Amino acid sequence: MPEHSPAPTPHRAVYGFAFYMLFTVLFFIYVAWAFIPIEFGLHSYLPDKYFAVFVPFLVIVFAWFFAFLIYPAINLSMTVNVDAISSVVDPKLALPKGTAFSSWDQLNNGKNSSSKQKAPDPVNCNLCQTTHQSITRAPIAPLRFLDLQEVNTAYYN
Repeated sequence: MPEHSPAPTPHRAVYGFAFYMLFTVLFFIYVAWAFIPIEFGLHSYLPDKYFAVFVPFLVIVFAWFFAFLIYPAINLSMTVNVDAISSVVDPKLALPKGTAFSSWDQLNNGKNSSSKQKAPDPVNCNLCQTTHQSITRAPIAPLRFLDLQEVNTAYYN
């Protein structure tokens, strides 16, 4: 199955060109309908000229309501409550797997402490007949919850 990407493909190019042509023709029909005089003879088959102004205005008003009222309301309804633990801490990082949050003491007791690794023993080298300290890098620390006190100490102490 092909991966979804915004890259242009022949399928998208054909549909894009077809929609471009369709909406260009519809726009010219709309402008012609709005500017053709009523005396031209097609007024009995077309809607009133009032709709040439009213429909675009209605679309603009709906877009304004959506942008400034409905969309922010949707975002606010999806935001967690101020009292919820999820607004302060990610419980999946701060607590052991399968543990439910019950008190703030769990976060302090469950801190992940980064363990220091001892240096590896020197290795005998067969090429130069000496001992070398092998160079090893510490592994990347696992993802964990950073306590606010820990962050403040690192930045401002």
